[in-house]
Amino acid sequence: MEIAATKSLSELQTAQFDLEYVTDELWQSLRPALAPYLGQSSRFLDIGGGNGMFVDRVTNAFAQSTGVNVEPAANLVASNRLHSRKSLVNATFQDAEFPADEKFDVIFFNWVLHHFVVDGYAATIACQKAALRKACSLLKPNGAVFVLENLYEGRTVDNLPSRLIYGLTSSNLLKSVTSRMGANTAGTGVCFHSKDAWYRILGDAGYRVRCFHSCYSYGELSPLRQWALHLRDTCVGLMVASPQQVSSGRNATTPYNSLTTGDLRNG
Repeated sequence: MEIAATKSLSELQTAQFDLEYVTDELWQSLRPALAPYLGQSSRFLDIGGGNGMFVDRVTNAFAQSTGVNVEPAANLVASNRLHSRKSLVNATFQDAEFPADEKFDVIFFNWVLHHFVVDGYAATIACQKAALRKACSLLKPNGAVFVLENLYEGRTVDNLPSRLIYGLTSSNLLKSVTSRMGANTAGTGVCFHSKDAWYRILGDAGYRVRCFHSCYSYGELSPLRQWALHLRDTCVGLMVASPQQVSSGRNATTPYNSLTTGDLRNG
């Protein structure tokens, strides 16, 4: 399944991602949600897993699981600790190849889909959908993707902040300005979305969202910057989605607006 070649960050930029973003509090919500999937002889894939700390955490928590970290940045791959149940693939997700008979129970996109950026806003969204479709083809029949993203909600136009942020960060002419404003992806681009926009993207890629959890508020922008970016709210959200054809058993779909935080915490 072909995915357009995405723009790459420099080593200086990727070095700033040598962190673990899943906090202990967030892990307390994630772990019970993962339990139905990561049982005996289970496999999971972390796309853009960076230094591998999250893969280590999952394999340590689920003793029967094995994990694969696909990470294109060589400096982040070098930060990984050796683990008997972790393997490393130093490649972009679009270039990574997997044996046809080896499917995954869970595929993680932890703050990585917004980096699937190419020239052009519409082409970037198409690239994000293509990555999700490839992930869908790698899932076991009852598998799921776990998507953690920074959600940018527009004041009156739902996904307008997404277009504005992409335009500003992808512009080489504005690179020096956006860099000074704190954009680590200045000159390369980043493509965040609102919750509803991600639901549409996931739906177009062949998924139905089974549950959603608003994790915590993200960032503190000045009122002026919020106004300039047409922002109403920003938060970190977790979306758990399964292929649409799954309609029974543990992966039976449920309308997202009927779910509460407890639905995710209790798995």
